[in-house]
Amino acid sequence: MTRFSATTEFRPGWAERAERFVAVARAIVAFERIWPALWPATGIAGVAVAAALFGLFPLLAWPLHALVLASLVTAIALTLYFHLENFRWPSWDEGARRLERDSALDHRPVSESADQLAAGAGDPFAEELWRAHLKSRLALLPAFRLGLPHSTLPQRDRRGLRFGVLVLILFGLVVARGDSWRRLESLFTPNPGVIATLDAWIEPPAYTGQEPVYLGASAKLSVPAGSILKVRVHGADHRPSVTLDDVRFDGDNGEYAAEAKLTDSDHVRVRAAGRTIGSWRITLIADKPPTIAFAAPPAATERQALKLTFLAGDDYGITAARAIIKPHNGTGAPLIVDLPLPPHSDQPIKLTSFHDLTEHPYAGMDVDITLEAMDAAGNKTTSTTATFKLPQRLFTDPLARALIEQRQNLATQGVGARLRTVKTLDALTYAPDLFFDGKMNAYLAMRVAMRSTGTAETPADFKRVEDLLWQTALSLEHGGILTMADQLRRLQQMIMQAMAQGAPQAEIDALLQRYNELMQRYLAALAATGQKAEAPANPNAKVLGDRDIQELLKAIQALSQAGDRERAMQLLAMLQALLENVQVAGGEGQGGAGQGDQAANEAMAGLGELMGKQRLLLDKTFRQSDGNGDPKDGGAKGLSGQQGQLRGELDALKKKSGKNGGAGGPNLDKAGRYMDEAQQALGLSDFGRATTFQKYVLDELRKGGEAMAKAAGQSQPGKEGQDPMGRASAAQGKASGDLRIPDAQVLQRARDILLELRRRAGQQGRPKEELDYIDRLLKQF
Repeated sequence: MTRFSATTEFRPGWAERAERFVAVARAIVAFERIWPALWPATGIAGVAVAAALFGLFPLLAWPLHALVLASLVTAIALTLYFHLENFRWPSWDEGARRLERDSALDHRPVSESADQLAAGAGDPFAEELWRAHLKSRLALLPAFRLGLPHSTLPQRDRRGLRFGVLVLILFGLVVARGDSWRRLESLFTPNPGVIATLDAWIEPPAYTGQEPVYLGASAKLSVPAGSILKVRVHGADHRPSVTLDDVRFDGDNGEYAAEAKLTDSDHVRVRAAGRTIGSWRITLIADKPPTIAFAAPPAATERQALKLTFLAGDDYGITAARAIIKPHNGTGAPLIVDLPLPPHSDQPIKLTSFHDLTEHPYAGMDVDITLEAMDAAGNKTTSTTATFKLPQRLFTDPLARALIEQRQNLATQGVGARLRTVKTLDALTYAPDLFFDGKMNAYLAMRVAMRSTGTAETPADFKRVEDLLWQTALSLEHGGILTMADQLRRLQQMIMQAMAQGAPQAEIDALLQRYNELMQRYLAALAATGQKAEAPANPNAKVLGDRDIQELLKAIQALSQAGDRERAMQLLAMLQALLENVQVAGGEGQGGAGQGDQAANEAMAGLGELMGKQRLLLDKTFRQSDGNGDPKDGGAKGLSGQQGQLRGELDALKKKSGKNGGAGGPNLDKAGRYMDEAQQALGLSDFGRATTFQKYVLDELRKGGEAMAKAAGQSQPGKEGQDPMGRASAAQGKASGDLRIPDAQVLQRARDILLELRRRAGQQGRPKEELDYIDRLLKQF
């Protein structure tokens, strides 16, 4: 039988109401017992809080602070122990009696509501009389009520010290204002004597292009995944701690440092001398994978170059893109072609690139092309695969065509085509005295290829055979002219590199001599090929005479000796471009040098000027890497900005190049990509990588100029009164565009000035200002 069960049947709901009031009454009784027992512990704690709000604890030395804090804790603990030792929670009967007293209930109707009939149980008359008694007692009950708690604290604190403590706390809150919470923390963090300070920042990954984020004592921020948190603590008497796994501070003598790569969102805290000096809630932003797709199907240009148009994008910029080319329905190693990219951008880009793959064994075959993009975080994405027939170089010589066919078999089938290739080459070299009259070099090369194919095992072995077959086919098709043209290009690149790197003049003179000798043989081979064609010459064409070439070479050498190597390199690039234009052509123009129109001359002049600026920037990068950079350049960051400006000039030049300039488009695109790489490397102060890409830029600019000159010569006849160098027929010493060749007196005067500057630079007795000025002048040379 539950409590109040005897009365419930007479007053429904009365029992539940009474129980609620009894519970409240018990809580009141408990408060009246606990509150007085908390004194003087609450008073001691209140005084400590007031002292903290007034900022007294940071003034104490940390040993005294620690002693005071320990005393406070001990005093509070002891007073609580002695005053709460006999405390017990009020029982139900005590709560019921409190309710009866506050409600002025007579005869204890609540506490004795569970009474039972003592005598007469089983007697119907007695039990009915008992129920009538209970009903009449409940009918007279008034409403329940409880009075406020009555504390005995005034008897314990007769002097009213508790009110003084309360006033101190209120005044402390007014004094502390917004600094209240920090001052309360100082109560539990003893001052070590020297307050540790903090420098902290987050460096986002370099590929994001975002600036470092400097942190205060607390912050809530979002940064890219892979960011580096760097923390420096100054003036700490012990090693600080940080809430990051496997990360600890290193250092001594009060100076400590730590750094960590952020891989997960976290709440990072740094503590020193018992207090938190840094607290940051860091959310990481995950790097998204790049996107890449064909914007148009692969196509071939008029010059048999592969044209790829694609769309690509990434949240922070793509770092690399390439085309993976594999034989369709066949085997063979994939051909990887790097695609040009603009500076890192978080916006989608659409680009068109041109690639001359006619020298590759896959030329003329059906291939599968897949685009691949990669960002700096290592994420990769591939596009759908497109099937396309690669452009190829057409060979008219039957033997050369047979060698190209065997080359393709080796590239696609490897060991599987070895036996068939050996038998084919053996058959092609049958009876050399009958079929190789005047072509013994080709015969020997084919026999070497046959023997090498029979013993080939590794991909490198097959690659050497493929290269040998290609060179032999070119020799058969063009009588070795293309081979000499390639040698000329490589030698010209060596001269350019030597001038840019400040090589000794004797070395440059030797390279120029080799260049002159090879050029003479090349022009002689061209002339011989043109005579064999037996076609009438173009009456408007002008012949590039040996005297003109020698004058131009002498001017290049003189400019280099005079220290004006920038202009010397421009003239050398122009000469190479003109030589590229001297090709054996079919029809009426055979044997004549092609003429460039005014637009091509202007484009070539602009390209020459851009090459000069790029070489000057390369020289500055060299000096900066050696620690001798000019402060006016602004260091690595300033050089990166200069490289970006040259990138803009290249884009403007490509827009103005027109039809003829389009022939150099693939090389100019590559140059732009290498400029972007060089700019990025300079931004990271990676001078070695920057100089490498700047050399690549110069090489591609040179090739672009050669292609532009070649296109100009094939598109239009020569202009009356001009030779292939754009000069008057009387050879007045003017080069195409705005580039002029100084006369002998000017060059001699320049050499004299340079020698005098070097002599004075070696006289250490001169004033420092003068020596600095001379040094700046010499740096220009």
